[in-house]
Amino acid sequence: MQIIGTVKFVQIQREPLKLIQNPAAGYDDRIYRTSPIAKMKHLKLTEKGVIGVNSYGQTVIDVHNETHPQTRYRGGNKVSFGFMQQYERMRGRFGDHIKDGYAGENIIIDADIDILNLDSNRRFFIKHEDSLIELTNVVSAPPCRPFSVFCLEVPQCATDIKAALQFLSNGTRGYYAEVVLADEANYLVQAGDSLLVE
Repeated sequence: MQIIGTVKFVQIQREPLKLIQNPAAGYDDRIYRTSPIAKMKHLKLTEKGVIGVNSYGQTVIDVHNETHPQTRYRGGNKVSFGFMQQYERMRGRFGDHIKDGYAGENIIIDADIDILNLDSNRRFFIKHEDSLIELTNVVSAPPCRPFSVFCLEVPQCATDIKAALQFLSNGTRGYYAEVVLADEANYLVQAGDSLLVE
C-alpha cells in the first residue's frame, strides 16, 4: 500500500451549507455559508453515515447521515474527504477567504503525493491505530453553483461561474465515498490517521 497523506483535521456539517435566501426565487437563489461546519475531535463512521464527537465528548450528526432531520444523503455521499493542497490551489485562484475545510469535507488530508491526478478507481483505506477502514465507491464531488459563487466572492457573470465550476471539478472540490463496515467499534477517524491507496 502507498501512503497518500495524513489526516490534518476532521469536521462535520451540522446542517445544510446551502440556504435558499429568497423562497420566491427558488433553487438557483441559494447561498453558500460555512457557519454550520464544525471541527471535531474525531469522527465515528457508521452504517448510516458520519457522527462527529467534539472535545467535550458530545456527539453531533453530520447532515449527510441518513438519520439527520435535514439529511442531504442521496446515495454515495455518506463520507467525504479533501486535500490541503487543493485548498492552496483554490486560494491561488479565488483568494484568501477560502479557508481549509470550507468546502465541507469530513476528512481533510495533507498529501505526500501529487493528488491532481488521483485515480479514484483504486482501493482507499484510512489507517486508525491498528484498524484499516476501507472507503469504497470513491468519486469526485461535483461542485455546485452556490459554492462557486462563494469562491468568486463578488457577483460574477455566467462565464465566470462556469469557469469556476470547471476549476472545482475533478476532485478539487473533494471526494465522496462509502464505508465498508466490519466492526463498527473500530471505525474512528481523527487527526494523525493516514490515507492509503492500494
